Amino acid sequence: EIDTSLAIVLWYIYPLFVVAVSWAILKKRPRRNVFIALPFTLAGIAITAGQLSGGSGSAIALVMVSSFLFSFYIISLDKAGRGIGLLTNVTVLTIGTVIGYWIVCLFPITPLEPVFPTDTRTWGLIVVLAVFGTTAPFLFSVAGLTRLEAATYSVITTIEPVIGIIVAVIFLSESMSLGRFVGAALVIGALIGFSVSESRAPATPAHQ
Repeated sequence: EIDTSLAIVLWYIYPLFVVAVSWAILKKRPRRNVFIALPFTLAGIAITAGQLSGGSGSAIALVMVSSFLFSFYIISLDKAGRGIGLLTNVTVLTIGTVIGYWIVCLFPITPLEPVFPTDTRTWGLIVVLAVFGTTAPFLFSVAGLTRLEAATYSVITTIEPVIGIIVAVIFLSESMSLGRFVGAALVIGALIGFSVSESRAPATPAHQ
């Protein structure tokens, strides 16, 4: 088991993996602004997540492996998605994800056994989440990745947990502590500075 806040911080180390793998394997040295912005965004995520609790060694290892593998997913998507259309790309990836989930569900592992809703309201909510919470964000995400380098994309997506907290404060009436405010401000400030420096940087081909 692992505390949620610790899992968030550990998993969002994946931009470091993306930068390292891109540099080591693809020989794509990140711009200096990536090295400047990334520590601030990661520190902001750590502060925003709050007081970190511990976790078992196996749980921490699983989160780190997930983060590491996700970095390869981002890099692979960055490379593979260049040669095909956006809708084709998203459709193929979505179908592949669905097939992958169903294959996992076929294994007799108790925690992974699917539990289906029994009322139409729940099914309706699932459809809404599938369209607006998964498909639409994924579409925009892939569209962004086709226009940005993997390292740049990874830095920008570190704002995701901050947005999650802001949404929780607005719609779920969760409290906005000073630590969360400082962490969110740190992430947003770093990303604003990063975006400004990116816009002023000399244009480089995004496809290599």
